[in-house]
Amino acid sequence: MKTLALDTSTRQSSLALFQGSELLLAQWFDPNMPTTQAITPLLRDLVAEVGWKPTDLQLVIVSQGPGSFTGLRIGVMTAKTIAYVAGATTVGVNSLRAIAARCNEQVSRLHVVMDAQRNQFFHAIYECNDQGKCLEVLETEIIDQEALMKSLVAGESITGPGLRNKHQLVPEGVRVVDENYWAPTGEAVGRVGISDFLAGRSDDFWSLNPKYYRKSAAEEKLEAEA
Repeated sequence: MKTLALDTSTRQSSLALFQGSELLLAQWFDPNMPTTQAITPLLRDLVAEVGWKPTDLQLVIVSQGPGSFTGLRIGVMTAKTIAYVAGATTVGVNSLRAIAARCNEQVSRLHVVMDAQRNQFFHAIYECNDQGKCLEVLETEIIDQEALMKSLVAGESITGPGLRNKHQLVPEGVRVVDENYWAPTGEAVGRVGISDFLAGRSDDFWSLNPKYYRKSAAEEKLEAEA
């Protein structure tokens, strides 16, 4: 199974290519280029490097959210376009779940957070076993940052890019996962999506859309003015 995995949920966007469950290549986007400009040439170069054509792809996996409104929209639309052209199967992956999958430490109860602006987090909780498999026990929600920090209990762990410049607020006794593993990646999205696909899950191409978990500021302003 020739697979493309794509994460554009944060500023650190990346792509990964898999043959079956084997990672062939993974690459960050150029941070100095807008995602819309970086994504097509990077994909073209990586596919050519492994000797494929875009039409060879059989599975396209993409982060659906939460995350950047613009980034998610670009990522999902790119994934759908590629899948349409190649006739590939699509799988959408929750960004927080991909972050949980990157945790490189032995943890049990893991909180995952991304910045939701307005002093809030996108937040989910996972229970992880000795093999590093993490099962979601609290679905993605939006929570006030202060409320989450107060709810943390000694012995729990926390990870995610939402901790940037806020990890000092984490209560004593709560483990902060290594900062190098806070961000979602194309590789992590791919590994989660491949596992789901092998378990029999895929997403309908036509209904695959970003999951924003909240309305944009522009939508909220329009509603307030209505």
